[in-house]
Amino acid sequence: MTKLKLPDVGDHLLLKIESQFSHEVILTSLDDDEYCAINLENGKGITDDDGLICCDSIPELLGELQKHSNVYFMED
Repeated sequence: MTKLKLPDVGDHLLLKIESQFSHEVILTSLDDDEYCAINLENGKGITDDDGLICCDSIPELLGELQKHSNVYFMED
């Protein structure tokens, strides 16, 4: 049985929107235990129509990111 590793601050993810657009992001923690994803290409946070996507936990952040793209964990 393979155990899934929950990503942590500093881990890289690949977000794919449709088949042709992808962004490599890094998970980061803001003050007050808020987590967000930063696009490594331009250094900006991932946003939606409501603004910067930040959540109180990494699992919650992954759920929000999955609403807009496919999320792939990148190996070290």
